[in-house]
Amino acid sequence: MKTIKILFFASIILFIACKSKNNGQENKIQTTDSTAVTNIIPENTNGKIPEKTMQLSEKQAVLLIQDFHLTNRCATCKAIEAAARKTLETYFKNEITEGRIVFSIIDVDDKANSKIAEKYQAAGSGLFITRLLKGKEETKDLTEDGFSYARNEEAKFIEILKKQISEYLK
Repeated sequence: MKTIKILFFASIILFIACKSKNNGQENKIQTTDSTAVTNIIPENTNGKIPEKTMQLSEKQAVLLIQDFHLTNRCATCKAIEAAARKTLETYFKNEITEGRIVFSIIDVDDKANSKIAEKYQAAGSGLFITRLLKGKEETKDLTEDGFSYARNEEAKFIEILKKQISEYLK
């Protein structure tokens, strides 16, 4: 009986140690093709628009890319985020640095995010690109494309996302 208790507690300690080992890797994203992408995207988890971005939107198009998710995320939701990050970091580094693109990852289960989730009618997973220009907003919902392609045809999803972002930046 004593041996069983020791094994039980050892298993729990091992589980906790393995689980916490991943906590230091917030700055890397594991993509579906198993390559790590360094995170150049500033952390934005509340969907708030930075002042610099709002000022830019008076003169040129700026984009808000909102990735909504539940607290417990499925593999496809994670793949959508990874592909979106990969797209932004590969093709739109300058626009991110300039503040023309803001990427937000928003947990809809967090009550602090209820207003933005309601605005986009996001009750679960969703990927939205909103173009701001001279006080006007235009939004494209890419959730269906994300669920269709992000996991199994990542390159196709990245191409769809890249095309929409490029079109909205014009």
